[in-house]
Amino acid sequence: MPQSALTLDDVLRLLTEHEEDAARTLNMVPSENATSGLAKLPLLLDPYHRYFFNESGDEARWHFRGAERLRSLETALTVPLLEELGRARYVSTKPLSGLNAMTLALGTLGGEPGSTVATIAPENGGHYATPSVAQRLGLQVEYLRGPDPHSLDLDHAAQVLSRVRPALVYVDQSHCLFPLDVRSLVATVRAASPETVVHVDASHWFGLILAGILPNPLDEGADSFGGSTHKTFPGPQKAVLLTRDPAIEKRIRDTQDYLISSHHFAATISLGIALLEFRDFGGTEYAHAVVANTKEFGRLLTERGLTVVAADRGYSAGHQLWLDTAADGIAPRTAADRLATAGIKVNFLDGLPGFTGQGLRIGLNEPTYHGLSGTDLVELADLFVSAVQNDGPYEELADRTALLRRRPRIGARLDETSPLWRTAVALATNSLRTVPGSGLNSVEAA
Repeated sequence: MPQSALTLDDVLRLLTEHEEDAARTLNMVPSENATSGLAKLPLLLDPYHRYFFNESGDEARWHFRGAERLRSLETALTVPLLEELGRARYVSTKPLSGLNAMTLALGTLGGEPGSTVATIAPENGGHYATPSVAQRLGLQVEYLRGPDPHSLDLDHAAQVLSRVRPALVYVDQSHCLFPLDVRSLVATVRAASPETVVHVDASHWFGLILAGILPNPLDEGADSFGGSTHKTFPGPQKAVLLTRDPAIEKRIRDTQDYLISSHHFAATISLGIALLEFRDFGGTEYAHAVVANTKEFGRLLTERGLTVVAADRGYSAGHQLWLDTAADGIAPRTAADRLATAGIKVNFLDGLPGFTGQGLRIGLNEPTYHGLSGTDLVELADLFVSAVQNDGPYEELADRTALLRRRPRIGARLDETSPLWRTAVALATNSLRTVPGSGLNSVEAA
């Protein structure tokens, strides 16, 4: 059998080099975000290894006792904060990721095999995976379409809904500069197919919804919403589902344990810490800054000669911008490679609505988390355009990018003399120990 060519020293070296590089670069991939060191702490500790199934605390149900002392960190931290900020009566913390949440929502709400679900057409921003996941669950798929990449034709939607009477409308807006009008879509569904359930995948909008910048889909009439927690929300790679409807909650609860066993308890605690920081340490200000920075950065790039999509509409209502560098004579992959050399990481990809070829997709969510604002954006725009246009020594551009990194905009501020700081450091340090008597330069999880 093949032998691994990497030693443990190699692994630690690579991880160290990655951390050093990450500390000098700006990640502008809109589907990723940073989270605080405190929120990452549970992922280093014993809860990472433990199942947690006994949400009710029933003494007869502690079949797995490893997380017993930490039950409140899900039931009295993560869940109540999601209910509060998400304006929901019921929450599922079971999904592991956005795609996993999609599978659970489709498997729960999509009806029996052979039923029909309606989703957003790819040219209007629908998620690439929704049709495949639905079909693998035995569901039929119909598309809702619109006149442009950012809106739906509600008359067309009414015709589709009246014709197929879907069990579910799954609003899977994935590629998105502007949110769809959920209230009008729900009204259309209720008139054309009253029995149809409406679920909104709000992965890209989640932080903006929790901050109250964008309307909550439940307030707009949707039966449920959810998605991943690491895009406009600066949390761990996890996902959630929220609803106010007890019947929907029961259907989710009856399904989720058969699709998801371990829901990654440590990540659930991490999410709770991130939610607490978001509520108490500047989350609303951060979310407003994301939107303002995105619009401003679109303007700055346009001013410097790059083609930014939707300039006539204000560029974006959220955290991401789409650039048509091919229109500027530069292949998107080439632009992304040049930006990476300058310490700026972005997406180039197929399938952006309105593009015939590849486009460049960038996000201001993580740069804003790292504290960029005001004149920082001017410097970032200068660096960005210089890199794309191959203008200037890349080593110098990378050094300037490194100078833009700052402390996070949100999160608990712990000084090194505080008891909480000392506790966090002690826990993190104790999670690694040398292997006794091995004579190896290696470490072992405690």
